[in-house]
Amino acid sequence: MKGKWLGVPLIMLLLSASLFSYVNQDQIEDWLQSNSVTINQNDIETLPIQQDEKWLVLIVNFQDQMMEANSAIIQAEQLLIPHSKEYFSQLSNDYVNLTIDIHPTVVTADGDLADYGGDNGVERDSSANGLHLPMDLASEVINSNKNQLDWNKYDLNSDGYVDRLLILHTTVGQELGGNSNRIWSHFTTLDDIIDLGDGMKIGHYTMAGLGSGQEGFGTAMHEMLHQMGAYDLYPSHGEQTSLWKGVGDWGIMASGNWNGGGRTPALPISSTLETIGLNKHQSVNLSWVQNEDFCQGPELIFEPGQNSNVNYKIMIGPEEYVWIEYRGNNNYDNILPGNGILVSYQDNSVDGFEDNELNIDNQRPYLKIIEADGNKDLLQGINDGDSGDVFTNGTTFGSKGVLIRNHDGFLVDWYAEVAIGIQPVIQIKSESCQSEFTGKLPDHSVTMLTNESIEMSLLSTIDCQISNQLQSTDGRLIAISSNELYSGVEKKILITFNSVSNPNSLTKITGKLICGEAVLDLETQVLTLSRIPASSDYQSKIPTNSNSVIIIPIKSSGVGSQTFEIHIDGALTRIADAPNTITLDGENDVLSIAINPNDLLSNNMLINGNVEIVDTAGNTWFVDIQLTAESDGLKSINDFIGPGQMISLALVFAALWVYLTMRESASKPNKPNDSVELESIVAPNDESLDAWGRPLDN
Repeated sequence: MKGKWLGVPLIMLLLSASLFSYVNQDQIEDWLQSNSVTINQNDIETLPIQQDEKWLVLIVNFQDQMMEANSAIIQAEQLLIPHSKEYFSQLSNDYVNLTIDIHPTVVTADGDLADYGGDNGVERDSSANGLHLPMDLASEVINSNKNQLDWNKYDLNSDGYVDRLLILHTTVGQELGGNSNRIWSHFTTLDDIIDLGDGMKIGHYTMAGLGSGQEGFGTAMHEMLHQMGAYDLYPSHGEQTSLWKGVGDWGIMASGNWNGGGRTPALPISSTLETIGLNKHQSVNLSWVQNEDFCQGPELIFEPGQNSNVNYKIMIGPEEYVWIEYRGNNNYDNILPGNGILVSYQDNSVDGFEDNELNIDNQRPYLKIIEADGNKDLLQGINDGDSGDVFTNGTTFGSKGVLIRNHDGFLVDWYAEVAIGIQPVIQIKSESCQSEFTGKLPDHSVTMLTNESIEMSLLSTIDCQISNQLQSTDGRLIAISSNELYSGVEKKILITFNSVSNPNSLTKITGKLICGEAVLDLETQVLTLSRIPASSDYQSKIPTNSNSVIIIPIKSSGVGSQTFEIHIDGALTRIADAPNTITLDGENDVLSIAINPNDLLSNNMLINGNVEIVDTAGNTWFVDIQLTAESDGLKSINDFIGPGQMISLALVFAALWVYLTMRESASKPNKPNDSVELESIVAPNDESLDAWGRPLDN
């Protein structure tokens, strides 16, 4: 009777869980997908810079490229010690204490240099199926030293993962030139996390060329900063839209790693210092005091005599900032193109954080230098930076002098006056401080259909009648749908043209909107298209071992046809090939993508990525793709019901099993002497038995 009463609540619990699983099928499927095996989706995160930095350095030779072990260790010491300590002391204002351990055992790789550094066309150090060859070398080196090291020492936050590992191969890095069999210096995550034993694992590494000598110092520091979370600030990956060098020689995460022939690299630019966790800046609060002719804001003071200056950060939008820093008066800044006030613009709204492809487009940069001479030579890729980029005594930037606009095209409402005497001082001022007036448009530029209007949001701290002084560079007249604003109430208005534009035409909206004494100065690009695509999601199954094609429906709006560029991004790039362009006409448009597994897939593996549909102005629409790999010919109940339904059904069967067990137990007669009878059968008095009750041979 006791078992019966225990079984009833168990049955109720199983049936309740079954009902929950059935009702919440979508949530269960999402959870299962997020916990499934995925291609190239490691959860290893980089650790920001620590006050006590400890680096492990491992050295490796090749079968066909051998350096004597003692010589290799001496060269590694000359490359890294004490130069690395001096560099990190300078960039951190003596905050960081760096310890570098060079392991005395030099490993010899299983293969020749070309086995790990051979290029596959334009793909660096890559096999025909897209595998990153140096990763095999790194795995060999790590596994060879697996049992020789105290790996815990390099786990700087005690999470069970090694945080700092620099592998130096004894040849020259390909970034210095030479044949295509050399290895490009790099930082990357491992496709397969390596278990080191004793609760330790490793999921990423940095690799550089010891044979590059002192010329490779800047590159080695650049790659180690990646291990602390730093992003490349030049177009290191993806398709470059210009000759742009990003922030150029002004930062080590761009071409500044080559300053002084690589021996004296640039220090990290302010944005990078924040990214790696060194918060040596002050956020500027723009508060104002009314003077006779202007509004006085904060005063920014630099102390060039310090080991490292405090930098300043001004927010100009929800995800946009202006950085102001002084560059000069240290060994690393002395190699820069010039000394003075360096101003940069940062936009966190751009894509590319996940795959380190932030700064690939000079029209939509993550970080760019506001060039003091205004000639935009650095932005256009004419040079890597020059002395005209820094602001000097008597110069101005912001809403006067060199203009700064946010990504919507609105001019900032303040200006900065630079005075450099005994110490650099910057005065922040504004034309008006009686009210605030802000606007919001599509980021970077506007793409519209021929018969559309443009939506803009406006917000003011006072009631006002808007004065519209906007105009179009193509000669059309511009009107706004309403000119009344009320204090603190965000209002959406429509910008309309007095005539329809031709498809594929480009114009600019320029001019001002005035609310009381506050002015919104606007300059933004407008592209008119016949048809505009819609972002969407796509899911499908693909075979693990054979080629296939996925057909993705592309929805759009408009009249007529329109051509767009196509790019594939994410892990999907390793198995997918798509045409470079697509022409949409609105009649069952589809995009065909060829899938080649490349021996990378296994059953139930998830492959995530997206298709980018890009217009000529750089505006992008996304198709988020999730593919599930399935063994060829494999068909199961999974093809007919979802995971939530399967779990629900399994729980019902479990409840039924409990019920039937209870019935079987209840139907058996009570035999109080069973145990005695069993004992008498199994254990006769004078005979030794085995485990099955059989007499043992004596």
